Amino acid sequence: TACSGLMPPSPFCTLKPPPARAKRVIFQDELGTPGRPPGTSSATIALTEEGKKPGGTSGCSVPPGLVPRPHAVPDYVVKYPAIRSGRQRQEYGAVFADQLAEYRELLGELRAAQRGLEARQPCSTDSAFLAKHRRCLYLKEKLTHIKAQIQEYDRSACSSAAYF
Repeated sequence: TACSGLMPPSPFCTLKPPPARAKRVIFQDELGTPGRPPGTSSATIALTEEGKKPGGTSGCSVPPGLVPRPHAVPDYVVKYPAIRSGRQRQEYGAVFADQLAEYRELLGELRAAQRGLEARQPCSTDSAFLAKHRRCLYLKEKLTHIKAQIQEYDRSACSSAAYF
C-alpha cells in the first residue's frame, strides 16, 4: 500500500492528529477549599454507621475522630418555624399549654420514682424510667423552642407597633 512506508507518502496519507480530549466541566460546588481534598464541597458528606463514606475507602487518610458526623435537626425545629401571624401565635400558645401540662405531669412522676427507687434500685437501669426521662428532656427542649418563637414574635410585634 501507499501508506505502509515502502512508498513515498502522498498528500492523502497524512496521519491524523489524536482526538482532542473533552474538557472537564467543574461546577462551583466542586471547587476545592484550602484544607479540603479536591472534589469535596462544603456540604455534609453522607456517612455510614461506621463513619466511613459509602462505597469503601475515601481516598484520603482522615483520622477517625475528625470524620464529619451528620447533624440531626429536632422535629420541632422544622414543625414550629418563626411565627408570622397572630393566629399562628395562638396555635403555638395552645400547643405550649398542652405540652407544658404533659411535661409537668411527667416530671412529677420522675421525681416520685427517683425518691422511691433510690433505696431499692438505681433509676439508670429501669427502662421505663429511662424512656420517661428521655421524653421529659425532649418536651423541655420543645417547650423552650416554642416559647422562644412566641417571645420573638411578641418582641417584633411590639417594636413594629406605631405609637402616635
